[in-house]
Parts: sequence; structure tokens; C-alpha cells
Amino acid sequence: MAAERRGPRLLIVPAADRCVSWALRAANGRPLGMGVRTYRSEAELAEAVRELIIERAALRCSLGQSEGRQWVWSAYLPVRSTRRAASEPSPVARSARGYLRRDQCQAGVEGFLAGLQFVGQELRRGGHWPL
Repeated sequence: MAAERRGPRLLIVPAADRCVSWALRAANGRPLGMGVRTYRSEAELAEAVRELIIERAALRCSLGQSEGRQWVWSAYLPVRSTRRAASEPSPVARSARGYLRRDQCQAGVEGFLAGLQFVGQELRRGGHWPL
């Protein structure tokens, strides 16, 4: 029997109005990031997560301070439409918590990206979609 690999995992998170979202957790349960959007079904959620994992190299992350003066990050995929209304990118993921210092927030971004990388590698090894 092969040993089970431990590492980051994606979880389905219930949201309002019978919708669902996702969260990325480290092997020790520490939150690495979470989805911004909610989805009407697990199938819709799985498709969005597939896109995120496949397109993770195109993610652009920005850091800023919240109203409570904590550092937070957001991750954006490039806009794929020529429609004028789609010119402003909207975040697909964000930090699961606030950080006291900018360098801690940057480390949080790096942990999130490494977690996505791990999930992507597991899928290439023949693993199942995490949702």
C-alpha cells in the first residue's frame, strides 16, 4: 500500500444561499487562502478551481492594508474578455486572515502559491481533482 502524501488541500466551504466556495489549507490545517466568489454548485466550483490550478502561473497578487490596518493580499487572473465592463480584473482568491507586517503578508502569498503548486503536481501524478 502506497503512503499517502501529505500536503496542502482544497476544501469546499458552505456559503450563503446554498452556495459553496473553497479554501486552501496547509497540511497542518493552517489557512493559506480562500476563494472570493461563491458558486451555485460543486460542479461549477470544481470548474473554477480547475481553471485556477491550470492558470496559476498567470496569477498576479497584490498586497494592501485593510481598514483595520492589517496587511492582506488578493490574487487576480488576467481578464479574458474584450468587453469594456470586463476591463477591471476581480480577485479570484484572497488571504484567509490579516497580517501584522507586510513581509508576513508576502510570505502568506508565497505559501498560497506553493500550495497551489503542490495541488497541481499531485494532479499531474494522477491524483483526483481536489473537490
